[in-house]
Amino acid sequence: ASSSTSSASSEPTYGEDHIMTEVRKADKAFRALDPNAPIPKDADWVTDEYRKAYNADNVELKNIGLVQKGKTTTKSLHLDKSDPDAPGGWYVTVYNCNVSTMRAYIDGEDVSRDPHDEDKPLPKGPRDGVSLDRYTTPDDGKSWQIDDSQIVSAADAKDSPCA
Repeated sequence: ASSSTSSASSEPTYGEDHIMTEVRKADKAFRALDPNAPIPKDADWVTDEYRKAYNADNVELKNIGLVQKGKTTTKSLHLDKSDPDAPGGWYVTVYNCNVSTMRAYIDGEDVSRDPHDEDKPLPKGPRDGVSLDRYTTPDDGKSWQIDDSQIVSAADAKDSPCA
């Protein structure tokens, strides 16, 4: 194997430590956001597509009179997958182990639903949760932006690094 560096190499320039530092910065900015506020247009920690989708959902909730109270706090982040050669560009997926006190209210009435079963009310108190977050890079790995976030099922959460 040759030790010379080639610009044609698809070998990532930035390693896992750098990526996770950038992911933590983006996650911290996201968690600091008021849950009832839109993501600002100048937020550099989120892709335009995710910001637009998030803000559209935000408007929909406001239109039905829903107000969110509480917060979600990230306990730890774990790199799941890094695909520098993915069609559409390099992305990483990250397990986000978190605890939430988020509740939803309409006209002062608690209408919070269990994310794993919409037919059930959400139990009171802090809840441990796991999401699988996707990040993409606009600059070949230097910086990373939230591109997607999916709640992980209770069964899959048991097999995650958050368990």
